[in-house]
Amino acid sequence: MSDCGDVKKVFVKSATETAVVVDTPIKGILISDKAAEKIKLFLTNEGKALADFALKVAVKKDGCSGLSYDMSLDEIAPCIANGDKVFELNGAQVVIEKTSYFYVTGSILDYTEALTGSGFTLNNPNIKKTCSCGSSFGV
Repeated sequence: MSDCGDVKKVFVKSATETAVVVDTPIKGILISDKAAEKIKLFLTNEGKALADFALKVAVKKDGCSGLSYDMSLDEIAPCIANGDKVFELNGAQVVIEKTSYFYVTGSILDYTEALTGSGFTLNNPNIKKTCSCGSSFGV
């Protein structure tokens, strides 16, 4: 069995699973209504202003397939100054770290609730392989 390092558990959908069907290519990322609601809820619960904070998505080298997602609530201004990309839906903002943009462009950010756990999911068409534990991926 392979060692996945300190990979945070983020649901990675397989190529056969689809949450949303999109007929045209996506430039950047799409945010589902459910994901936007949850971003706003989490920011509000932490007392962070919706205009100043966002869900930040970064791709880092980690896990047995080579890459994993790192998601956190982060301040927007330093991200913009760094050249990160910002996407918005219904007042909820998502920041894609500039060096990670290539890996996630065309993705759909959603929020899934299940018996096994709840969390943000990224339906990423760029993924070519995933590890057996489902926490890391390769492009």
